[in-house]
Amino acid sequence: MNNRFWMIGMLLIMAVVCSSALALVNIYTSPIITKNNEIKYMSTVLDVFGISYDAENSDSIISTYKDAIEESEANGIRLFTDTSSGRTATSISGSGFQGTITVIVALDDDIISGFKVVSQVETPGLGARITEDSFQQSFIGKHVSDGITMTRSGTAGISEFDAITGATETSRALEKILNRGFSRYFERKNSEL
Repeated sequence: MNNRFWMIGMLLIMAVVCSSALALVNIYTSPIITKNNEIKYMSTVLDVFGISYDAENSDSIISTYKDAIEESEANGIRLFTDTSSGRTATSISGSGFQGTITVIVALDDDIISGFKVVSQVETPGLGARITEDSFQQSFIGKHVSDGITMTRSGTAGISEFDAITGATETSRALEKILNRGFSRYFERKNSEL
C-alpha cells in the first residue's frame, strides 16, 4: 500500500514540474512566435505587391512594410494599399476542407496581380498543394469581378482556375472562399466611389 502512495506522489510531483516547465516555455516563446507570425504576414503582403525587401532582416521587413503599405479595415474587410502605386490587396479567409484557409490577393481593378496563401491546414501532398508557387501563380491575370470558377479541364479560362488533382474538395472550398471575399471586396470598393 505504501508503494502505491509513493508512486502516486511521485507522479503528481512530476506532473507539476513538467506542466510548470511547459508554462514557462510558453510564456517565454509566445511573444516571439507572435512577432514572427506578424513579420511573415508583412512579408506576404509585400510579396503580393512585388515589393522587394531583405528577407534575412526582420527590422528591414517591418520598416519596408511601414513605408510602403497602408492598412485599413471596414465592415470586416482588411485592405492593404501600396502607397507608391495605389494598388490594393485584401485578406480573405474561410473554411477549407480540413480547416481555415487564408489568402492575400492583390488586385488591379478586377485582375489578380498577386496571390499568396498565408495559412492552411489541408492534407499534405493533396490540398496543401495550394501553397505551391505554380498553383498560386496560376491566379495571376485572372478577371474576378464576376467571381472565379474552379475547372477540371486543365485549360482554365480568364475567370477560372484549375482544380488540384486529388484535392477537389479543397479546390471547391477555395473557390467559395475567394468568391465570397471578392464579392465583399468589390462591394466595399464600389461604396468608396
